[in-house]
Amino acid sequence: MGENIYAEVIVANKCKETDRIYSYLIPEKMKSLIRVGSRILVPFGMGNKQIEGYVVGLKDSIDFKVSKIKSAAKLLDEEPVMSPKLVELAKWMKEKYLSYYIDAIQAIVPSPIRTKSSYNIELYESEDINEKIEKLNSNSIMEIVDFLEQNSGSSKLNDIKEYFSDRKIDYYIKKLLEAKVVRKVQVIGNKIGSKKQKLLYIEDGKDIEIKKTASKQKEIYELVLEYPGISLAKLKETCGDCDSSVKSMLKKGYIRIEEKDEYRSLDSKVYKEERHKLTPEQQKALSDIKYCFSNDRDVVLFGVTGSGKTEIYLELIEEYLLKGKDAIMLVPEISLTPQMVSRFKNRFGENIAVLHSGLSEGEKYDEWRKIKAGIVKVAIGARSAVFAPFKELGIIIIDEEHEHTYKSEIRPKYLTREVAEKRCRLEGANLLMGSATPSIETYYRAKIGELGLAELESRANGSPMPEVEVVDMREELESGNRTIFSNSLTDAILDNLKNKDQMILFLNRRGHSTFVSCRQCGIVMKCPRCSISLTYHMKSEKLICHYCGYERDNPTICPKCNSKNIKYFGVGTQKLEKEFQKKFSVKEVLRMDADTTSRKNSHQEILDKFRRKEVNVLLGTQMISKGLDFPDVTLVGVIAADTSLNLPDFRSAERTFQIIAQVSGRSGRGRKKGRVIVQTYSPEHYSIEYARCHDYKGFYNKEIMLRKELAYPPFSSIANIIISGTVEDEVIKYANEIGILLDEAIKQYKDVEKLGPAAAAISRIKNRFRWQIVVKGKSEDVLRKILRSLAETCDEGRSNVSMSMDLNPQNMV
Repeated sequence: MGENIYAEVIVANKCKETDRIYSYLIPEKMKSLIRVGSRILVPFGMGNKQIEGYVVGLKDSIDFKVSKIKSAAKLLDEEPVMSPKLVELAKWMKEKYLSYYIDAIQAIVPSPIRTKSSYNIELYESEDINEKIEKLNSNSIMEIVDFLEQNSGSSKLNDIKEYFSDRKIDYYIKKLLEAKVVRKVQVIGNKIGSKKQKLLYIEDGKDIEIKKTASKQKEIYELVLEYPGISLAKLKETCGDCDSSVKSMLKKGYIRIEEKDEYRSLDSKVYKEERHKLTPEQQKALSDIKYCFSNDRDVVLFGVTGSGKTEIYLELIEEYLLKGKDAIMLVPEISLTPQMVSRFKNRFGENIAVLHSGLSEGEKYDEWRKIKAGIVKVAIGARSAVFAPFKELGIIIIDEEHEHTYKSEIRPKYLTREVAEKRCRLEGANLLMGSATPSIETYYRAKIGELGLAELESRANGSPMPEVEVVDMREELESGNRTIFSNSLTDAILDNLKNKDQMILFLNRRGHSTFVSCRQCGIVMKCPRCSISLTYHMKSEKLICHYCGYERDNPTICPKCNSKNIKYFGVGTQKLEKEFQKKFSVKEVLRMDADTTSRKNSHQEILDKFRRKEVNVLLGTQMISKGLDFPDVTLVGVIAADTSLNLPDFRSAERTFQIIAQVSGRSGRGRKKGRVIVQTYSPEHYSIEYARCHDYKGFYNKEIMLRKELAYPPFSSIANIIISGTVEDEVIKYANEIGILLDEAIKQYKDVEKLGPAAAAISRIKNRFRWQIVVKGKSEDVLRKILRSLAETCDEGRSNVSMSMDLNPQNMV
């Protein structure tokens, strides 16, 4: 490079106008330290406010004329927060998912790493300060000055606003700034800092004389002498209250304190288990996977539930670790993390980091730092763990790759398997995607040879797949059974309780009752901010909206007709729990849903109780439908198989098959024979029929034929555009304007069609009306061009209306 070095920088400002690469001159003192992926502070805008920026390139010249180029202000980290390959990944994501640069970068760099900016108000130190204050002639301003003087002349702006509740506080501070009584100083700091451990040592070469009366100091001295590097916390445990003695010894130079980074520990239990020898079928699958990897092909591991996919994951990761490589293991649910961590720690000890949304900000920061520093070689986590900053990445494994939770619902709206594929290409790593029910798109790619395919057709322990019985609930109703338990399920539950076997009851709907209605006038209690009914939650005796969180007291009198004839309809997991306890006289039942798992480590506590057989009945939502391995579960009951079947989404049949197949797979995984009872009002539907037979391939053949006829993925790509706002007329108007722009844009392309605009299936969420436009086309690249053109042509947001675009969404509702 030449004499000057310029950095190409993405600034942390989410705005369409600033979504570009800026150039900054690198000062002499930073030249030897700056690298691609570094995080820096830069002056930005007319006021030169300091803002966080990420270096995405370095160059020795600029190709534009400017009178004076701004210089970078400060290097924030000793090491870059992103490798050059992760920077390339961020650039790819920006283009692929039509996001801002900074959205893509902040998906990769976790929030605890980022800076936070605040302002202090400081008094000037000048001789004429009192004269300036008197000229302002305001008691309120005098009170602010007094407050600052009491705080050594400086205070955080937010603290001033909090102390003075006066609405005109901004006006008073503005007057103080104009009069040059105070100045406004920007303060930049990290959101989360490293946790430091204070270690004590005897100071070398120092003559130490401790008085006989200073018994506490003598005790401290002897302890530090015997255990050099003892932590201050440990010292206090042994010596009790010793702060003044330690302070005195530091002052005299008898001891010294060194600070060392300490990592926050995660509470993860490990259950000992023997290493399993691979079956011949597993050995063959492993060989097939390795063969594909040797030919630079990503692989789908299609294996029935209980076939031992996790054991293959462990074998592969072990081989990569022996080669000095790192590994990422992705799971779709936080609830699956404790079980996976336990199995991995059995094999790899403490060589593991955990990354998911259930961790505190400090814990996330420390787990990220352990990966970055090379202290651990394996990361286990949910979607965001795909960005774990390993230097020698060898393999990424996605378990239950079909799960919709692998799709981000905020910008960048990335699909994890696509990001994993791209990252593996950039890093020269391998990708394995495992599932008993692969997504239609993924299995199609395997069938046409784009991906390698390895199969496990039988359970690892030789046990048979559970027998699945489908119960037609229409017939139950005709026979007079109006309960939520069919006669078959009731008999099976009684048998299980008698034999003290474990059971799982699955219902993908939380709360007590689906909706509350007045039987006199028929009004349904709805959320005032969303176009959906409120769900009754018995524990809090509240009606709650599951979309925006709105809640209200449960009415005893109809708000419309004043009738007392209020009735609860439908069933959620709370009601299922109550009805089960009442019908079968069972006191203890474990319930696992969003309401019972809001506390930290609650997933693990519930599953540990079930694993120890303290409680033999587990009921819940999708959290219990996949990945869990309990050998003593002999019965699974699917309370309502139709929940996902009737959604206005082309994937509804696929989701229904996957849920039934996955939850059925929790039964009969040990020595005892398993049984599954599926309750439905649509027993003839092909998704339920194929799930009954454990026939994924049969379902796939039927579904792929329908997808081809209707030109749905994988035979096309889909863009979902949501227009939302607080004023319905403005939303409709904007949606129609966008529709006209799209009509013009798609004229030049063949095989592209537009559906809508029309009201979305859920037409209002959080007081925002929602309209929807769907665009279908054979080419994803063509749709991306159309969407990019649309984003450039019209504003993404107006005062009351905004537009959101999602290319190949996983949820059409």
